[in-house]
This record gives sequence, C-alpha cells and structure tokens, in this order.
Amino acid sequence: MTIPTDDEDSSMKGDPQRRAHEQTKVALSNEAAEWFVRLRDDRLGARHRERNVRWLKQSPAHIAELLRIQQVYKALRAAKLESSPPGPPGESRQAQASNVVELMPHLLPAPPTRPIQSRARFETWKVAASVACLSVSLLLGFMVKVAWLDRTLETDLGEWRTAMLTDGTQVRIGPGSLLRVAFGDDHRTVRLVRGEAMFDVAKDHSRPFFVASEMVGVLAVGTEFRVSRRGGEDVVAVSEGTVAVYNDGRQEIRGEVLATPAQVAVATGGVALTAGEQASVTKAKPVAKQKLNVDYETAWVDGWLIYEDKTVAEVASEFNRRNRVKIVIDNPFVAARRLAFFRGSATDPESFVAALAVDANIKIVRDEPGVLRVQLTPDIDNAAQGESEPPPPSSGNNPV
Repeated sequence: MTIPTDDEDSSMKGDPQRRAHEQTKVALSNEAAEWFVRLRDDRLGARHRERNVRWLKQSPAHIAELLRIQQVYKALRAAKLESSPPGPPGESRQAQASNVVELMPHLLPAPPTRPIQSRARFETWKVAASVACLSVSLLLGFMVKVAWLDRTLETDLGEWRTAMLTDGTQVRIGPGSLLRVAFGDDHRTVRLVRGEAMFDVAKDHSRPFFVASEMVGVLAVGTEFRVSRRGGEDVVAVSEGTVAVYNDGRQEIRGEVLATPAQVAVATGGVALTAGEQASVTKAKPVAKQKLNVDYETAWVDGWLIYEDKTVAEVASEFNRRNRVKIVIDNPFVAARRLAFFRGSATDPESFVAALAVDANIKIVRDEPGVLRVQLTPDIDNAAQGESEPPPPSSGNNPV
C-alpha cells in the first residue's frame, strides 16, 4: 500500500471528481455489505434473491465488492483471537492490558530504496493477477450458492421431475407440486407447499434433513420417504429406514443429530415411522401409523397409480390432483362404488373413465373442455333415487 504524500492528499481533497469517486466506492461497499447480510438469512425469499442476481449483473464492480466482503468475513471467522494471560505481579495494569508485541529493532527490515520500488510494483501486479483468478473461482462458487441457498422446485400438472440437491439428496417430484429448499451450516430444510415428493436423503448427521408441510414435519438423517399433501390431510410414507414425524407445527430442526430418528422421535414428542409404514395427519387427529404396500404407494414416482379396495371417488381424486383434465362424478352411488384393484397410467384419466364406462349403466359426458363427467344412464339414475345402496354393476361387467 502506498501512502499519498501531503501534496497528493491535498490535491485529492480539492478534486471533486476524486471525492465523488470515493463516495461512490463507500456507497457500493455499504450496499454489498447489506446484500451479504441478507443472503445469509434463510428466510430471504426467492423474489429478493432474484433482485440480488439483477444487482450483480448490473456491474462487475458489484460482484467484486460482494466477493471482497465475503472473503473478509471468512478471514474473520478463521481468525483465532486468544486473550493473553495476566502479567507478573507488579506489572502495570496498562502494560498487562496491552497485546502489542514490540519487534526487536535489529530484526526490522531496512527501509526500501528507490530502485526496489519497480520490483515491488511488479510483485504487486503478480498478486493482483492471482487475486483476479481467485475472484473468478469465488464468483462461480458464490453464484452457485446464491442459486441453491433458497431454491424453488415446481412442477406443472402432468409433469414429473427429478432433482439433485446440493447435499446429494435426490428428490422425485410429482405433478402440481411446489417445494422451497433452504440449506444452512446446521440444517437442511424443505418446505412442501403443495403436491408430493419422494426424498432419498443423503446422510449428514451434522445437518438434519427436515421436511415441513402445513400439518406435518418429518426428520430424517439418511433414508427414503414420501410426503404428500391431499387437501386437509398430509401423508408420510417410508420405504427405507426410519423417520420421526411431528404434527406440533415445528418448521425445522437444527444442529447435529447423533441419535437415530426413532430415538429422537421419542425424546422430542414425535412418532417414529419405519419402512413399510405410513401416517396420515390432520389438524383434528393425532399421528396414526398404518401398514402399507410400498410398491403400490410409490408407484406414482414411475408414473403409475395402483390401488386396492378404493372407491371410485378416491381414485378419481388421485387423477385430479395430478392432471389438468378433471374427473367429475355426479352420482354419489358411482362415487361410493369400491374397486377391488386398479392399475393405470397416472397421466391418463381417459383410460380410467373408459374402464368405468365398460359398465353399461355408466356413461361419460364431455360437456365442457377439460372435464370428464361420470354419470349413471338416465333409467338407472332415476331408479337409484329411491335406493339407499348403489346399484350393482350390470352382469358380466366389472367397473375396472
């Protein structure tokens, strides 16, 4: 660093252009520092992070200043400041309080002579070039961090998607889903806003993996499980390992988790679910476990729906929350009819209603775009008005 002479300092003070330049640098530094603080807050939304990316694109100076502040912060965190022990008795309080170590005069380097300045400038340029290369690497890492720190994953109706998170966790996302991902030094949190997702969690005991939805929270360290939101009911199904399930409104768990999820569940008021179990959670009922057929319950990941002993209305609802084309069942008797077994493409509601229409008593009406209306034929519908039980399917025909 070169210290300006008195003449140079006075000329800088008297030069409005230089003074304005210095003021601009200070303002830029303050703005970059404010962005740095914001970006470290996990609660910062995607809209503000998009604003930050636009700010970075405005000028290379914005990027350079944010990187500089990030490096200062890292250096401060890495510094180990130790308090010195008290001095010997009789030493003055001022001397004890001082932590300045005086160098021996004979060890001080001789002041540089004029010819060495050109070499010093050359060394300075070498350092500057190294810093420039380092800045490019840091910029790439920083931009990745900005993009992933608070990532939004979204799918349209009829769309399946697989995403790999920065920790190595694989997420398979069903149609019409929205997830918000927030990772930090001591936590990995995913907010399931709507839809469903299957998580194959990478093991990291120092950062527990927590999935939160409206009514349920799921803690895992390394396992595979699914969380689905079904309108007033959240369902958790485990296909591998063990998770802890909560319905107490918690949004995350931070810090190292050394115990198993089952042990953590017992200690923290949750319910442990193991492979082959699922839990349906509502606001009015506690967490209740039940056995499941893992192959059937996870078939949607591969684009299939497989069910045993479900009503027509329940299967139609599964199609509706994954597709733009909606199935509407006008007659309650048809809606309540139970299907012994069903297997079909999750993106093909037409095939489901076509299978229902094999029954001569059922017809499909397409009276508006994007709607498949399932009705009883008029004569059966009129006869059913006075019955308390749904009419059986016509002889020789199975609804599905």
